[in-house]
Amino acid sequence: MKSSTQRKPASEPAPVKAKAFSLTKPQQKVVDGLETVSARIRYLTKEGLTRSQITKVITNAKGDPLLYQHVRNVQMQTIAKAAEAAKA
Repeated sequence: MKSSTQRKPASEPAPVKAKAFSLTKPQQKVVDGLETVSARIRYLTKEGLTRSQITKVITNAKGDPLLYQHVRNVQMQTIAKAAEAAKA
C-alpha cells in the first residue's frame, strides 16, 4: 500500500551568479590619486561601500588582497577620532 505522504523530489533552484563588484571610473580615478591604503579605505567608506566590497577592489601596499580586519580597523579608528574631536 502506498502512503499518501510521499514527497516528490524537490527541484533545485537555478544557481544565482554573484555580480562582480567594481568601482565606477570616477571612483577609480580618485582611489588611484590617493597615496595611502587608509585614505582609500576612508574614501570608499564615505562612498557607501561595505567592508567586504572594499577588500575586493583595492590591495595593500605589496599588492596583496586587503584583509577585512584592516578595513574594519581603519573605519573604527576614524570613528574614534571623530568622537574624540567632537568632545573637544
